[in-house]
Amino acid sequence: MRTLWIGLFSFRYKKQINDILSCAAIQARQGDSIMKRITRIIRPIICMAVLLFAMTTAVMGCYQKETEPTDIPGRTPSGTSAPQPSAPLAGEVIPSVDRQTELAEARAKNPDTVAWLYIPGAEVDDPVMQAEDNGYYLKLDENGEYAMWGCYYAHCENKIGGRDKLDKNTTIFGHSASNCDPDGVRFTKLYRYMDVDFVKEHPYIYLSVDGEDMIFQITALFVTDIGFDYIAPDPAGDDLTSFFETIARKNWLDFDGVTFSEEDTVLTLSTCCRKYDKANSGNQRLVVMAKLLPEGATAQEFSVSLVDSPEMP
Repeated sequence: MRTLWIGLFSFRYKKQINDILSCAAIQARQGDSIMKRITRIIRPIICMAVLLFAMTTAVMGCYQKETEPTDIPGRTPSGTSAPQPSAPLAGEVIPSVDRQTELAEARAKNPDTVAWLYIPGAEVDDPVMQAEDNGYYLKLDENGEYAMWGCYYAHCENKIGGRDKLDKNTTIFGHSASNCDPDGVRFTKLYRYMDVDFVKEHPYIYLSVDGEDMIFQITALFVTDIGFDYIAPDPAGDDLTSFFETIARKNWLDFDGVTFSEEDTVLTLSTCCRKYDKANSGNQRLVVMAKLLPEGATAQEFSVSLVDSPEMP
């Protein structure tokens, strides 16, 4: 397309270009008239060139292909999650989800890969990165390339490993859309956990690390400002007690049949929350927490309802 425009452009203004070159040989005493002549010739040429450039750019933009869906292991070509595991009945062993192959392939592409996160019902089935700085992957995808919505990444202070190596509290961050639409990108879908029916249907989160596939059960959802250090990796003593007391005050979910206490190992999912941030401070977060289940854990009967007046920022 560009070659065609350039060809037409050169043919149309061949005479004017030759005139300009000829003018260069005219004696200096004719300089003033030469400059005026050159100006009269060049001005329409420049205007036409600008117009042709704009037209070419517009045409190319109209025919630009949409970005092809990213080929992510464990997903269908359309980008949707692979078939989800059915919820086990009470008393049945909760089946783990093996993402070791996907994790190994992701790590081969980017050594910053430390885990694989799978959240049924929330369309999350992706690798988790970790860097020395929590800001590193804000605008980078799992391949280290620029991406507006970044990727999922673990708190830089966490130790990521099997159940015996995990910190008391492991945090994974992800972006969310400012409209807080539960069908939005990345962790915007965490807003689905504000619906207790969704919690009942999707009570588990799966985290795979090298050599181990772990299961966590949803225990809390709340909105907080960053004054609460909910991402602390290893609170202990009074700090640990205060940590769980604060969560209890903020928790939107009232469970019967699911405990959550200082003995639990916690997985925290965190994203920005603008839904209740009337001052537009940018300091509020939507947080979903889950507790690590023992190996071979069986499903338990439970009920869940929304708390009438949870503590808000």
